[in-house]
Amino acid sequence: MDRTQKEQFVEEMKADLAKSVGVLFVDYTGLSVNDVNAVRAKFREAGVGYRVVKNTLVARAMEGTSYEEAAGHLKGSPTGLVLGYDDPVSAAKLTFDLMKDFEVIKVKGGILDEKAIDTAQAEALSKMPNKAELQAGIVGLALSPASNLIALVKGPAGMIVGQIDKFIETKEG
Repeated sequence: MDRTQKEQFVEEMKADLAKSVGVLFVDYTGLSVNDVNAVRAKFREAGVGYRVVKNTLVARAMEGTSYEEAAGHLKGSPTGLVLGYDDPVSAAKLTFDLMKDFEVIKVKGGILDEKAIDTAQAEALSKMPNKAELQAGIVGLALSPASNLIALVKGPAGMIVGQIDKFIETKEG
């Protein structure tokens, strides 16, 4: 890469990092080419961005931001960036699920809410409910009072109907 290509890449990385709600730094050393392609395909299917980057260029893209200290996690071989554009939890869940299938993948750290996070925080993020799960829970909570009210109304009414049926049976018998 010549200097203008590097500058262009740094600007692209600044834009990608700015539009991401969560980023994980992944060490993918030891994956075969086929495995890397499979990982990329899974990220693509989930709508999660994935780029392999040179550490120094990403660190340069983070200069002057609130998450500049995250550059400390960019050590060793080139890093895979997992970019969660809509939901940081979904990207983290997928990454940690892939780590079960591809044991050589390791999370170095990341960025969440424009702050650096370490590996333990990234793992905790992966265990949280994602956006869709939270929305389903809220809908369930909103509907539960109505369900409870119906059950309360039906409960005594059902008992009365049962007593009336018994009364009719005894009168007929």
